[in-house]
Amino acid sequence: MGGGYLAPTNAKAHGPRFHEYGGFDIDPELQHNRVAYIRERCDVVTKEFPNAVGMDDFLFRTEVMLRRFGFTADNSIALTSLCRDEITFPLKNAIHDIFGYSLDVDGLGGVITAGTTGLAAGLSHSPTDYATGKERYVLFALPHIAIDAEGRVGSILRAGRQGQSCACGALVKMQPMFKQYKEGKLDMKMEECAHDPLDPEFSILTRRMMTAVEKDKIPNGGLPLVEVTRLADRVIRSDLDKLIQKTVDVSKADYAVVTGIQIHSTTATNRTWHPNLEFISPTSMYVVKDGVRHDMDVLAIDPPTPRQLFHIAGGDEIFDLPLPRRSWPGL
Repeated sequence: MGGGYLAPTNAKAHGPRFHEYGGFDIDPELQHNRVAYIRERCDVVTKEFPNAVGMDDFLFRTEVMLRRFGFTADNSIALTSLCRDEITFPLKNAIHDIFGYSLDVDGLGGVITAGTTGLAAGLSHSPTDYATGKERYVLFALPHIAIDAEGRVGSILRAGRQGQSCACGALVKMQPMFKQYKEGKLDMKMEECAHDPLDPEFSILTRRMMTAVEKDKIPNGGLPLVEVTRLADRVIRSDLDKLIQKTVDVSKADYAVVTGIQIHSTTATNRTWHPNLEFISPTSMYVVKDGVRHDMDVLAIDPPTPRQLFHIAGGDEIFDLPLPRRSWPGL
């Protein structure tokens, strides 16, 4: 058979086969206008978090910044405080890729519940620099939130589960409490904010969050989920600074702190397949080296270029092309 099949000139390119995405229909806009589509998805997230960038982009810049101060997988231990939710694991796994397995000091909402004992235990597992005897710690602390492809805050679709779900569930559960507190229906000494041995982490989260907000600054309708998440970030950063003061000896160790908000973006409907995207909205990054603090803007680091990304992804091996890329036609 000669020549092969020639498609009609008015034919449109088809996307992946139906079965390749578990039986979902493929949105034609995703296939035929991918750049515009991705920009729209990013715009939905940056509407609420203007400085948000892709998770991999954020971690690339973070790794570059930390290496400037000598933090590597060989000489540092990572400690992570993310929410216990399973959808936070893309970030946790990506941190593992950079620094090896991390020690979790997680709690609901991302609020640190391990305390000084848990944090100190993790720090004591750090590698020791063979030349100086110093230890190095990298602490990641991020609450999370979901914003679906249509811009609905808190909305997320979970694999294998029908209907709309939410993130962060613990912070969503807390939302009505701010309105009740504003209206005088919630007393901080009431049972709702007391320690519950059967629900210890949520009672810790509730106490930390409610005592960190001023009643007269809460809007009459309560706090929207974006603001509740930003409040969680502020609480986590404050707690982390206090815990570090109690557990880290800066004469024996250098450490880095990376904070922000993890943002999940999924499709808004289970009828059409859309890619799941992960974003980070950075809030702080600093290194304490030899007892001196250095505050940094992680977004000041340039992202990797397309050429770098191609090589990082193993492009030469994928296409089995022995020639250097500069000699490829058209590149």
